[in-house]
Amino acid sequence: MSLKSKDDELAEVFNNYASMVYRIAFMFLKNVVEAEDATQTVFVKLLKYQGKFEGDEHIKAWLIITAKNTCKDELKSWRRWLQRHNPEQIEQQGYVQEFSNSDVWEKVMSLNNKYKLPIYLYYYEGYSTLEISDILCLNHATVRTHMRTARKKLKIMLEEEQLNESQRANLFLQ
Repeated sequence: MSLKSKDDELAEVFNNYASMVYRIAFMFLKNVVEAEDATQTVFVKLLKYQGKFEGDEHIKAWLIITAKNTCKDELKSWRRWLQRHNPEQIEQQGYVQEFSNSDVWEKVMSLNNKYKLPIYLYYYEGYSTLEISDILCLNHATVRTHMRTARKKLKIMLEEEQLNESQRANLFLQ
């Protein structure tokens, strides 16, 4: 394989999966700049990766796991801890909700991380719960339980929002 074809393959992988990696990073980090940095880190790791991939699904699964692990490492980092405990720094961070055009997406973003990623992979990436359990190295029953819990939480949040809107409408009509 020539260097040119390797570059073309990497460019194709980036074009196909960069937005997915970014969305996963954003779900964990909730910050545009940090999500962009994490996305870049994932693709740098891909450049350095010496193993062989068995196909597109293997590459995609590798990117998902690498994105998740990169973000978890970032969340545990000393720099992140300092930012959380420095009020002046927090005010300057400017968190942006990039996908805020969707009420459901905002609710998904508010879920605990263990619920967020399976929901994203199932509804936004089209994976089955069995595939998600393989990708995340979790028991299949655990993934199904996380999905069920996440759906219940989302349902409650959406019903509360609907109730609040109807109460506001009633106040307006009075």
